Amino acid sequence: MVVETQDKRAPRWRRRKEARPAEILTAALEIFGERGYESTRLVDVARRAGCTKGTIFLYYENKTELFKAAVREVMLPLVLETEKLAETHRGTTLELIEALLRLRWDHMMRNRLSGLVKLMLAETRSYPELARFYNDEFIARNQSLLQRVLQQGIDRGEFRPMNVVQVARFVVAPMMFATVWRHAFEHAVGTPGTLEDYFESALVVMLAGLSAGGVTAPA
Repeated sequence: MVVETQDKRAPRWRRRKEARPAEILTAALEIFGERGYESTRLVDVARRAGCTKGTIFLYYENKTELFKAAVREVMLPLVLETEKLAETHRGTTLELIEALLRLRWDHMMRNRLSGLVKLMLAETRSYPELARFYNDEFIARNQSLLQRVLQQGIDRGEFRPMNVVQVARFVVAPMMFATVWRHAFEHAVGTPGTLEDYFESALVVMLAGLSAGGVTAPA
């Protein structure tokens, strides 16, 4: 009977051990978002994750590596989903750009992405290593994809000639503004209409500006 009890308990212990990194990352994301990078202490992350500070060091060398892992936890699924969408899309390039922007907006507004963007805006001047990490692994990768899609639209005659490097930055700018507004101003002054209304209006203007033949804005 003792052997049987030990055998039954072992799988539960293994599952708990395997889940530990995810629990630590979840706690880290919450506390980094609440307090910022500078004010986040590993002991507080450990407490929220239900483990000891020493346990964190079993998986992450220091706070910087924990932060990078937490960022990857949020950003990498979006990057992979975006790249898959671009690879499998079978419609027009204009439809693809719209789908890519809507996907990014959905992640930003409904998941933890907007809080992460706010954190990066606030902290990267003091920690340039974090800025380089975020740019190299996510911004540059996303911008490269958008540039390729924009160039595809030009080559197909769907888009007017443009500087794809600069336009790739422009099409995500409304989302950056929405993030700043959401975290810095909305709580104090509210939002005219909704941020969803703002995004839809911005999307109409951007698509019309990209299209070689123009598009009709919805009524």
